[in-house]
Amino acid sequence: MKAAAAILAVMIGGIAPAALAQSRAVVVDAGKSAGQIKILTGVNGGPAPMREGLPNLVQQYRETNINMVRTHDYMGPTDIDARFDPDDPTLAWLVPDATVRHQIVAAGNMGSIFPDWSKDPENPASYRFGPTDEAIAAIVASGAEVYYRVGRSWAAHHNPPPDFDKFASVVKHVEMHYNQGWASGFHDHIRYWEFWNEPETFWGGPPAQFFALYEKTARALKSADPSLKVGGPAIAIPFVEQVYREGFLDYCREHQVPLDFYSWHTYEDDNADPLVPARIAKEMRKIIDDHGFPQAESVLSEYNRSADFTEPMKAELRGADNAAFVATTLIYLQDASVDRAIYYRGDASWMGLFDLAKKPYKPAYAIRALGEMKNTPERIAATGGDDEGFAVLAGKSPDGKTVQILISNYQVPVNYKPNVMVPPSEFFVGATLPDMSKLKRPPNRNITYKNNLGYDLTIQNLPWGQKPFTVQRYRLTDTEDLALQPSADGRGGKLKISNALPAPGLELIVLQEK
Repeated sequence: MKAAAAILAVMIGGIAPAALAQSRAVVVDAGKSAGQIKILTGVNGGPAPMREGLPNLVQQYRETNINMVRTHDYMGPTDIDARFDPDDPTLAWLVPDATVRHQIVAAGNMGSIFPDWSKDPENPASYRFGPTDEAIAAIVASGAEVYYRVGRSWAAHHNPPPDFDKFASVVKHVEMHYNQGWASGFHDHIRYWEFWNEPETFWGGPPAQFFALYEKTARALKSADPSLKVGGPAIAIPFVEQVYREGFLDYCREHQVPLDFYSWHTYEDDNADPLVPARIAKEMRKIIDDHGFPQAESVLSEYNRSADFTEPMKAELRGADNAAFVATTLIYLQDASVDRAIYYRGDASWMGLFDLAKKPYKPAYAIRALGEMKNTPERIAATGGDDEGFAVLAGKSPDGKTVQILISNYQVPVNYKPNVMVPPSEFFVGATLPDMSKLKRPPNRNITYKNNLGYDLTIQNLPWGQKPFTVQRYRLTDTEDLALQPSADGRGGKLKISNALPAPGLELIVLQEK
C-alpha cells in the first residue's frame, strides 16, 4: 500500500524537493467527522436579465452551484414601490452611460410591484406582478432558493412609504402571491423575507419610523404564514455601534417583534483580508445573542473583496486574486457564526460573475468549487490550513464512496493600497450614519506568508479500505478555470499527493471508489 501511494504521488505531478520544503503539510482524516459543510453559495441578483442587453443565465447559475438568490438591485422587479429618476446623481454614479441609465429607469419604473398607493391592496388588479414573476421563475428554474429582499433597489427614492399599514398589507399579499397562489400566483416556498437594505443610507426617514414599519411588515408576514423566516435590516456598517445595529435589536426585543435572522454586509476595500468576514461574524453573533435573540440566524447578505463597481476595479474583481479571496472567505466562514453568505453579485451586470456572452469570470469558479462540496456534505478533519490565506476544507459523501478536498491559497496583493470610493455628495442626503469615531473594524494585520508555495497532502482512513479508487484534480489559477489535471488511480486507505499551488490558486481534489 505504501508503494502504491508513493507511485500515485509521482503520477499526479509531484513537486520538486526544493519547493516541497516551502509547501504546506496538509493532513485529512476521512475517518474523523467534523460536522457538516455549509454550502454558502448564495448571490445577489438573479439569472433573469435585469435590463435590456443582459443574458439569461439560468443554466449558468445551475452549473455554478448557486443555491440562493437575494432579490436585491433588480432595479424594478421584486421591488415593492421603487421609483427611479435618470438624473439621480447616485444612479449616474452607478451607470455613467446615459443611454443605459435611461433604459434601466424606463424598465424599473414599469417593473415595481405596487406602483399606485391609492389602490386597494386586497385587490389583485392593484398589483403589477408580471416583471417580478419572470425574475422569481428564473431563480426557481435555476434550482436556487429565493431570498426575498423587501424594499427598493439602488438609487430608487428613499422616502418612507406614505401608508405603513398599507405597505405591510402589500408585502403580505406579495408573499401570498408567491407562496400561496393568491392572484393567479405560485407555490414557490420562499422562506426568507429580508426587510430593506442598508438603512443607514437607503432609508429617508428617522430610525423610529423604520422600526415601526419593520414591525408592521414582520407581523403581517407572520400572519400569512408563521413558518416564514423574517428579518433584516441588512446594515452596511456592522462593525460600529449604531441605531440600526443595537437600536434595531433593542426595539424588536422590547416590542416582541418577530426576528428570525439579522443581516449585515461587509466589503474589504481597506484590507483585502478574507478573515475579516469571519471576525465580524463572531462579533455580530455576540451582539445578536446579547440583545435577546440567540435563536436568530446571522446572515451575511452582501460580501465581496471590494464594493467598488466602477470601471477601474472590474479587472480586479473578475480575476484570480478575487476568486481565491472568495474561496478562502467561504472556507473561513465554515467555522464562523454565520448561517448564510450571499455574494454581491451573480449576474452579468456591474460586479457580476459572468460576461455578456455568459462566460464565467474567475470568482464564479470559486463559488462553483465550494458548491461541489455539497456532494460530500459530511465535513472531515483537516489540518494544515491557517487564518492567513491558506484554507483547507474536506468532506465525505453519505455513502462513503467519495472524498473531496478543497484547498485555496490567497495572499493580499503586494503593496495593496486601500480602495477609497468617493460617492456624489447627494449619496448621503438623509442618511443616518453611525459615529465613525467609534470605529471598531478589525485592524489590518501584518501577515507574513510562509510554506504556502504548494501542498504536501496526506489523506488517511479512506472509507473504502483496500479497494481501488480514482483521483481527479481541478485547478484554478491565473491561466486555468477549474481545469482538470492529469488523473490517476490508487488503491488502499491512504494517499499522498504533493503539488505546487502558488497564490492565487485553488484546487479541488476528488477521490472516488471504483
